[in-house]
Amino acid sequence: MNRTILILLILFLFTSYTYAFGGKVVLVSDGDTIIVMHDGKKEKIRLYGIDAPEMKQSFGKEAKAFTESMVFGKTVEVESITTDRYGRTVGVMLMEIL
Repeated sequence: MNRTILILLILFLFTSYTYAFGGKVVLVSDGDTIIVMHDGKKEKIRLYGIDAPEMKQSFGKEAKAFTESMVFGKTVEVESITTDRYGRTVGVMLMEIL
């Protein structure tokens, strides 16, 4: 009985673990997609909970410019939530605001 509870507890703890990594933002694709340099590779990140206009849509260029002004060249931490149908990491981005 105790062994079963211990195994279930361990499984629960491991399934609630999220993958997080840090890196520098080297490119902003559009208002809701950035490229982060991580372990010597570029990783495309779709920002979780953000839906910005595409570049060809109205205000697409303004959305990209805003995102660039906030994060380009900065070191950020990305907490991965999932992967989308295009293979991009969907995650929450955290950064230090000075």
